[in-house]
Amino acid sequence: MKHTIDSLSRQDIEQGPLPLRALLENSFYYPAAGHDGCVIRDCNTHGRSLGIRSFIYSDYVTGPEAYLEKENNFRGYHVFGSRALAQSDFTIRGWQPVIAPGVHPKRYMKYREYWKPFAHWTVYERDADQSEEHGPERFSLLYIGGEGVATYQALYWTQRIVPAAITIIQPGSGWGFNWTNFWAADGPLAWTVNHHPVGKPTMIYLGKYGYESDKFCWPGYRPSVRHVHNRYPGFEGDVTYWELIETNDNA
Repeated sequence: MKHTIDSLSRQDIEQGPLPLRALLENSFYYPAAGHDGCVIRDCNTHGRSLGIRSFIYSDYVTGPEAYLEKENNFRGYHVFGSRALAQSDFTIRGWQPVIAPGVHPKRYMKYREYWKPFAHWTVYERDADQSEEHGPERFSLLYIGGEGVATYQALYWTQRIVPAAITIIQPGSGWGFNWTNFWAADGPLAWTVNHHPVGKPTMIYLGKYGYESDKFCWPGYRPSVRHVHNRYPGFEGDVTYWELIETNDNA
């Protein structure tokens, strides 16, 4: 299946307008992503039937230097085109984050001193010595150095697009630097996802290990028989796949 990124030249990527809507359509959203490539590997191989080739990562503590240091670390792929983005590339005018009910603004800013805002877009191309079994010819990674809840709103709410999937894997709850608990069914992330007027993602990848992971119970989702992979060797934990059982009536 052809994707917008297949027709882009290196000059398009490095100097042209950001094809934001095309990157958001049928995309995978990963808040508090760090440098985790497990969902990309799964979508490129075992989960290729999902047709997901655009990945949107967000994490407010990564920073541009750390991103660039690991940018070319996907085995079997090389950077085809890459560029740092400015706020003007997103053409989101007048948008302000919506704080979920019951959340005090001071709590939202709890770790503000650690935030490292940036945005970078990279398109990867499969190495010539790799076959289609390794993954698609190209995939895209749009990395936002921003807070996960607000980034979802800024991208998906404003463009009225729903990602195909999101993931909650080691999101920094407990001893990490996350100001909120992404697992919580009554938390700001769940509220933001559930209150998108266009609908909800049809899939959630869930890292079942660590702080409160066994308490995940977002309404409208159930665990699937599909197992993603064992992420935590030697521990009682892995990445599971949850599916939406409600219909996106507003889609």
